[in-house]
Amino acid sequence: MTNQNNEYISSLQLDDFQVLLKEFDIELDQSTQQRLLNMIKNNQYALQHEQYHFVLENYIKKLTSEFTCQKILVLLNHYFKPLLNV
Repeated sequence: MTNQNNEYISSLQLDDFQVLLKEFDIELDQSTQQRLLNMIKNNQYALQHEQYHFVLENYIKKLTSEFTCQKILVLLNHYFKPLLNV
């Protein structure tokens, strides 16, 4: 199941990701959305292992504000991380 979820995350399109962002009340310009989606797709190991979360958090903070970063971390922890821990 985890492999299937990895494939789902890897194939996630920007349009679908934008729906998730709206559900979590996160507003970002399209360029930042794409960069964030690429980060998620390319760093699934870091999403799955908490000792690497600070790296993701630092990257997100560079792209967004502290407030938005916290909202994105909620999205990562409540949507993407459970997919990877199945």
